[in-house]
Amino acid sequence: MHLADAFALPAGYVAHAYRGPEDLPEMHTTLIEYRLHHGDEEMPTLEQMVNSYAHLTTSDAATDIAIIRTDRGERVGYARASHDDIGDGTRDCAVWAPIVPAHLDRPLFTAVAAGMERHFAARVAGVPRVRLRAYSSHPGPGRDPVGEALWLEELGYTATEWGASLRRPHLDDIPDLALPDGVEVRPVAADQVRHILEVHHEAFRGEWDFHEMTDDEIEEMLDDPVQDPSLWKVAWAGDTVVGQVKPFINHEENAQRGYLRGYTEYISTHRDWRNRGIASALLAMSLRELRDRGMNEAVLGVDTNNPGGAFHVYRRLGFELTRYEAVYTRPFGPSVT
Repeated sequence: MHLADAFALPAGYVAHAYRGPEDLPEMHTTLIEYRLHHGDEEMPTLEQMVNSYAHLTTSDAATDIAIIRTDRGERVGYARASHDDIGDGTRDCAVWAPIVPAHLDRPLFTAVAAGMERHFAARVAGVPRVRLRAYSSHPGPGRDPVGEALWLEELGYTATEWGASLRRPHLDDIPDLALPDGVEVRPVAADQVRHILEVHHEAFRGEWDFHEMTDDEIEEMLDDPVQDPSLWKVAWAGDTVVGQVKPFINHEENAQRGYLRGYTEYISTHRDWRNRGIASALLAMSLRELRDRGMNEAVLGVDTNNPGGAFHVYRRLGFELTRYEAVYTRPFGPSVT
């Protein structure tokens, strides 16, 4: 079954199959409008989206992507079904459907979610443990859900993890933090990039959403048009990468939004080197690098349940909370008893 055929949409809406890269410009516009509606200013470029869809591994472009329009042909949104087989043996099926704000309401949202569940049912036959996963902007832990978060809870989903977006509103007063003895930052050589990316992924083994990374996922990261290893701060102890922060600057976003923002993202510490101040020192170096490149603010995202207490580390370094996002999950298929 094609995803578009699984939908029973409210009157006035239709879905059709993804036609290929020709659909990506409209999908990109939808994604940006959807993110802004939820207070997320990060603006992936169209080139990044093209790169991502050229490396799909857990979605089949021929069956798993649907475009949603009004029956007059107006742009409404899109849905993409994907799954990850995570470390504990669970297949996580992602319910993901950005919808433009003017059409984002309970009837359409629930119809799209129901259609995605019908589509997933055929993909999980024989899989013993299955879970649905969805993401939603949220007022925060302990607060009443609104919008999509509320609609997900009405559908039986539970907020099981939390993420947060943080912003450092200026790049003044950056502390000078030392690395441990024997640890040094070196410029990144081109032949080291793949290894550094693999080490970063391995640092999260054992966490709730860890899955083995495929070659296509690595290639997507290697081909990311916004990636700039000259900004990266990678700490080595001998031949071992012990920590990293991989900043980037989205110049297209800055031009359209009218700010000078850098991202201090993709932060990790080797599990044998945690709690020694490595991430804090590298983050401080990253902030100075962004300042020297002409930026005047920085943002990052963090899992608030991070076992290393990263959320609190970043707050101490001058980052301020701007928004929460909840990860919603629900048992599905054979795993439901």
